[in-house]
Amino acid sequence: MAKRRKVRGFFVIPALILISLLLPGSGAPWSATQVARASEPPTTLYSSAPDEPDSQLQAIVEDVVGNLGGDWGVAVKKLDTGQYAAFNGDKQQVSASLYKVWVLNELYRQAKAGIVSLDDTSTVTSEDAYFDSIQGNLALDVGTTLTLRRAAYLMVTISDNTAAAFLVRVLGPDNINRFMKQNGLDHSFLDWSGVGDNLTTPIDMMHEMEMIATSQMVDADSSKQMIEMMLDQQINNLIPPGLPDGVPYAHKTGALDLQLHDAGIVYGPSGPFVIVAMASNMDSYQTVYDKMPELATRVYNYFNDHTSSPALYFPQTRQSVGHDFLKFWNEYGGLKNFGLPIGPEEMQGGILVQQFERARFEIHPENAGAGGPAPEVVLGLIGQERAAQLNLSWARSDDPGQGKYFPATGQAITGDFYDYWVNNGGERAFGFPISPAANMTNPNDGKTYLTQWFQRARMELHPELPAGQRVVLGALGSELSSSQPGG
Repeated sequence: MAKRRKVRGFFVIPALILISLLLPGSGAPWSATQVARASEPPTTLYSSAPDEPDSQLQAIVEDVVGNLGGDWGVAVKKLDTGQYAAFNGDKQQVSASLYKVWVLNELYRQAKAGIVSLDDTSTVTSEDAYFDSIQGNLALDVGTTLTLRRAAYLMVTISDNTAAAFLVRVLGPDNINRFMKQNGLDHSFLDWSGVGDNLTTPIDMMHEMEMIATSQMVDADSSKQMIEMMLDQQINNLIPPGLPDGVPYAHKTGALDLQLHDAGIVYGPSGPFVIVAMASNMDSYQTVYDKMPELATRVYNYFNDHTSSPALYFPQTRQSVGHDFLKFWNEYGGLKNFGLPIGPEEMQGGILVQQFERARFEIHPENAGAGGPAPEVVLGLIGQERAAQLNLSWARSDDPGQGKYFPATGQAITGDFYDYWVNNGGERAFGFPISPAANMTNPNDGKTYLTQWFQRARMELHPELPAGQRVVLGALGSELSSSQPGG
């Protein structure tokens, strides 16, 4: 067994193994020319279901990896239903190049905060290039100038170590660790001292990928760009061989001597799921090349060949939400956007509907092929309906040149309302704005808030709340329900 030599936080892969991983036609199941690209843009989610342990999924995971030599860790979660399984999920392993996802997250955080721009440039230093230089695998020469965006792309898609060191230097390792902790990655650590190891767990990586998949990593646009970058992944020898051709898989791999990892988001026809597989100190590399695809195949088939009909009971209102309504509720903001169910499913005018505190869900079978999460679920126009009930109407306005203007309604969204609209579901969740932002009295507490009406919602700005939580949606579903005869 080859001895591992530590080099400033990295590990050197023995030359024979490195050649087998990097050279096409070398007998390894990966070629540098292979690309995992989406056949169509992946689904955008804005939230996910809570973890729900699934005994059948757990049995699959344990059957594949439970008796293998070495240290194996797996975590899997279906995002719309919460179906979840893990094996050694909390056991730390050396992260290998999975740490580069942490660097990517911090880059977008600093870009959002205005600390850096993705188009800022810097120059590769000898320190940045040290690891790849001693391996004889230097793709970015010392003195090369490149943008932070380009460095991130190379770091993710070909796992370029020089690009990663370049970004860690610019962003700061302490900042990367701090953001990881803010995101709840309590068992992960970037050690850039050259003394210790970069460590993580399958569950930490699963939750990180879950945040990216649900638009929660920095913001929706940043998460989308990270996903697009990971869809361009060039190293596709672990999980991808077990997935059907054309299934989008946004992922990052890690490879060091006696360590092979893969973590990512699979966009299958029944809805996205996160899968993380980590193997260290294994008996042979071929075992990993065999077993990770097998794991991917069996998990994929389980989620897509077995129809899931989840249901959730809410004791607060004594109502249940099931199947497509629950999947949509889970994926588009849950309690924050829609509130609790306040009525059962029922037929209204030939349409199956269910009332929530802040929304009305409707089933429209004709939309089943439209794409996106639970495409047959449409939100009722309760903003328009409540405004008409109160005899409210607004004149059209001109484009203010900021935020987003909607010619169809002659209104614009700016500031906090625009950020909330973009990051929590956009048109499908809220519809178009039908009023300008103006001070209005809330009918429930009698207080005045900056308010804007939308086709499907009413947003209010509550300055007394913490930053990031100040936009609150009005309880339009409850207001409409209580205003009806017998309500």
